[in-house]
Amino acid sequence: LSKEYDHIKDVNDLPELLKAQIAHFFEHYKDLEKGKWVKVEGWENAEAAKAEIVASFERAKNK
Repeated sequence: LSKEYDHIKDVNDLPELLKAQIAHFFEHYKDLEKGKWVKVEGWENAEAAKAEIVASFERAKNK
């Protein structure tokens, strides 16, 4: 994305403040849409993120 994030290899490399800001965004971005909500349950590592992306592509292919 930018040189600022070159050192980020996993979620644990992110500053706690940034993780809190990201969580806050996802907890509240649907507040104005009646009946919609989001629950942030925690953070996964880079390997879990890659696996989720691959699984998403597989689901899309099988539709």
